[in-house]
Amino acid sequence: MKKLLDILAFLFVLANIVVSCVFYFFTDKIAIPAHWSSVGQMTAYGQTWLILVLAGLSLLVYILMVVSERHHAVNLPFRVKNELQARPYIDLVIAWTNMLVMLVLLYVDAAVAQYVPMKIAIIYAAILVVCIIDFYYTRKIYQCGRKG
Repeated sequence: MKKLLDILAFLFVLANIVVSCVFYFFTDKIAIPAHWSSVGQMTAYGQTWLILVLAGLSLLVYILMVVSERHHAVNLPFRVKNELQARPYIDLVIAWTNMLVMLVLLYVDAAVAQYVPMKIAIIYAAILVVCIIDFYYTRKIYQCGRKG
């Protein structure tokens, strides 16, 4: 499962870079949406080159998440008693979060390029899913080494 999530996250980053570059190099638009209201209306515009910043941000976040996953680095509100038993759960929580964050960044990039409409509910739903997955795996990590 972790390998599949890692591959999907990587593919989403590549797609994000492709979407940004295709839009930037093959469009004649001079402005892109830079801000949406809470109901999804565009309220501010920015220069077209800003879409490349989104691709760079996506790549940076991906690299940071991969480094965190390799070092099993998570910030938890408790001490992990049995780190060897908890490592698979730590890796899975990072892999799920990485994949979902990359998917959201791809969606935002595609919305900025105006290939898809921006629906704020999609962003909120993704945040909710990340919170549920993080809660589930944090409980699993907490239970490692605490069973009698």
